[in-house]
Amino acid sequence: MGTRGVNSSHSPRPLAAVAILPNRTLAQQFLRALPEGGAFQIAAEWTGYPPLEKLESLFRPQRPDVLLVDVTTDLPAATAIIRAVASMAPPLPAIALHLANEVNALLECLRAGAAEFLYAPFTRQLQLQAVARIANLLPGEDGVEAHRGRLVAFASAKPGSGSSTLAAHSAFALHDVTGQRILLVDFALSSGTTRLLFKLPGTPSLSHALSALENNGLPDLAETWAPLVQRKGGVDVLPSPDTLSVGNPDPSKLRRILECARTVYDWVVVDLPSVFERLSLLMLPEADHGFLVTTPELPSLHLARKAVSMLAQLGLSLETFHVIVNRASKADDVTLEAMAKIFKAPVYATFPNDYLSLHKALSAGQPVGSCALERALWEFAHMMCSQPRSTTASPPPTLQKAV
Repeated sequence: MGTRGVNSSHSPRPLAAVAILPNRTLAQQFLRALPEGGAFQIAAEWTGYPPLEKLESLFRPQRPDVLLVDVTTDLPAATAIIRAVASMAPPLPAIALHLANEVNALLECLRAGAAEFLYAPFTRQLQLQAVARIANLLPGEDGVEAHRGRLVAFASAKPGSGSSTLAAHSAFALHDVTGQRILLVDFALSSGTTRLLFKLPGTPSLSHALSALENNGLPDLAETWAPLVQRKGGVDVLPSPDTLSVGNPDPSKLRRILECARTVYDWVVVDLPSVFERLSLLMLPEADHGFLVTTPELPSLHLARKAVSMLAQLGLSLETFHVIVNRASKADDVTLEAMAKIFKAPVYATFPNDYLSLHKALSAGQPVGSCALERALWEFAHMMCSQPRSTTASPPPTLQKAV
């Protein structure tokens, strides 16, 4: 099935779409909004879910750019279709349509491989933003796919586990190992420490990126990202706001920041809040490399086991994320083998409890220097570089509307 490319440097053209719309209330609302948005051209509309085995033959005459599918009528049937089109060669991006911002439906669609999740009202702005995000998934006219950097996400099982410290210093280790373009993003909105770690000024910050997103959209060139980030030792940093004035932004906006960043940077390292927070649950499945951080202390081990179980219930396999143990030492009461049994998951990497080196780095506002922790971080960075992109994580996280 051939999809036609979109040149992201121009205004996005309407996407040819096949629409599966059994729910006629949803269909009326969506179709009524289409002329104003000018984002989609409906090549065919079906009022029922077609058999999976006939999907490709049904799509072939229309050669659509995108599939629009109602997920309100029969969520299992809709997600089965989304999963099927995501596995085609080449894959067909699917946009899930809903009447409301329904959390369970969102997660199910994300796991199935939906590229967007739109819900009523289907405004012109949201339609055009969806087209812009989908454009990054389509091959260009010359058949060359758009650049897409790897996303690395860290979330702690228990606050205070050092997840933010590992995320920050891993970004610098990746720069040292690869020499590539690295962006470190602090999404721990109320507890972010990146600014403290590297003694960064109050601006620019995540709030400025959100403002740029709202006003003109984020740029797709490294040079035009410069006013939005802070530079530290070869790594670009987007710290959390110095105050809580940013409020509680829609996770879909944070997703769009990451998506725009991935067109510019080779690696985007994001520090997430505790894994039990909603933002982390939405972001972790979308990472090429997702890490759950724990320490050897029993409360942290207990919460890590709980987190692994919860993520499994959400459909995330141990190939989608990994457990890493921070502040490990030979004197720990619990061995790594015992920890793995507690988690029911292998330990991907460990980091030493190098307090003095971290304190020295913090005092200087610099990445850690030559020490055992730096060596562990370099080894960790080499491990990530040697691994292919995740094939089990959800496809590109361009869900236009999130929880």
